[in-house]
Amino acid sequence: MKVVYDHQVFSWQRFGGVSRYFVELIRHLPSDVEPHIRPLLSENVYLADIKDVVDGVSSLDVANFRVRKHLYEWLNQRRSAKMLDEGGYDIVHPTYYNPYFLRRRKAPAVITVHDFIHERFPQYFGDAAKVIAQKKRVINEADAIIAISEHTKKDLMEIYALPQERISVVYHGATTAVSPEPVEGLPKRYLLFVGERRSYKNFHRFARAFALLSEKDSDLWLVCAGKPFSPEETAYLKKLGVDRRSMAMFATNGQLTYLYSHALCFVYPSIYEGFGLPILEAWEAGCPIALSQASCFPEIAGDGGEYFDPLSHHSIAEAIGRVIYDDAHRADLQGRASRLLPDFTWDRTAAKTAEVYRGLVNV
Repeated sequence: MKVVYDHQVFSWQRFGGVSRYFVELIRHLPSDVEPHIRPLLSENVYLADIKDVVDGVSSLDVANFRVRKHLYEWLNQRRSAKMLDEGGYDIVHPTYYNPYFLRRRKAPAVITVHDFIHERFPQYFGDAAKVIAQKKRVINEADAIIAISEHTKKDLMEIYALPQERISVVYHGATTAVSPEPVEGLPKRYLLFVGERRSYKNFHRFARAFALLSEKDSDLWLVCAGKPFSPEETAYLKKLGVDRRSMAMFATNGQLTYLYSHALCFVYPSIYEGFGLPILEAWEAGCPIALSQASCFPEIAGDGGEYFDPLSHHSIAEAIGRVIYDDAHRADLQGRASRLLPDFTWDRTAAKTAEVYRGLVNV
């Protein structure tokens, strides 16, 4: 069974949950599923893990990334469209919501729905209206829909009035932690924040919680894996009095493993997520978690994390305190996480996804 995966997410995402999902899915597909991707122009860091499938990935050395990604999207879409026109495949599984493939496909289409962030928080995205319109069309015309959590399935049913029979829930898996790469200059005691810090990620409220904790704990630091602090973020941290105990850095996969494994606690204050892959990343590295009592988090983390009200910085601070100052509770959380982690494997993700494919091919 031949499955075509297109260029979309790899054209504009250097790293992130959606591109990680597709790379891990492709890596773990059962032997009867043969993935196909045309050579790409991309700067995605995960593609190196599937060189046997995507041979000949290259990048451009022009302008800045914003300009380059538009070139990548245009050129890659031409390649993907040509592959779809040629036929000879059994399933099309686009990596995002651009509907260009619908009129070209010569086989059933499967779409994975990751979240409804654009619908829930359109004010944070300049392209929200475009993404929402494209997503709606693709979802309505897809032959099968995969939701990455029951919470996302519920959103699908509420927002699009879809019958539950059209939706298959397939969880993400935990990526086996790569060998840790030491990070120089790390403080001995720190809280870890991972990923983007835009508004719905709730970073500013978490920073206020960190400021509360740091008033009584002068050795506590905040470490953010991701982009450098913006001027606005730096000013905000300075206003809180914690700018000199806060640092942000880009981290490779190995460095991220190191950051998780040495952190006192990974804090996940987001107001909304479709799944929450960093939960599994932290568990894999043995890092205890404090996270929002919101969205899909209770579904995924179960009793393997310390929950807080994401709308209260006092609640966030109190939950973090229970993790980092109570050694017995910290150890208990780590033990619970280790028991839950085997339920999330990429082999299981790939096997269940292959079942969806077979259901369309064998109709």
